[in-house]
Amino acid sequence: MSMVMHLAEAKPGQLSTSHKHYYIERPCRILVIGQHLKTKTKYQCLLRHISIGGAMLDFNANILLPKHFFLEIDGFREEIGCSQVHRYNFELGVRFNMQLAPEFISRLIRMNFTSGLL
Repeated sequence: MSMVMHLAEAKPGQLSTSHKHYYIERPCRILVIGQHLKTKTKYQCLLRHISIGGAMLDFNANILLPKHFFLEIDGFREEIGCSQVHRYNFELGVRFNMQLAPEFISRLIRMNFTSGLL
């Protein structure tokens, strides 16, 4: 699996950054938003890698997605705003619209560890 995740092109005068990523295998859902900010469609996917800046997902290559959507990780109530930055076969690289709190990543790692999914 490629490690191309959340590495979007930097704007002029900005440096592109990368963050420490963690291997996590956890079910999640992509939420596509329709009119009046209501969930239009939900798609199942699998979270493979995550950092505070983005994630790499396994997702059906035949389904078209908009550039922006929300990600919901099993076991968490948060809906994370995402932008698609990489897509190749089943790989879907996303950048989060806002960086995740390090505490969120820690909770996710602990939850993954205690459930025996490592």
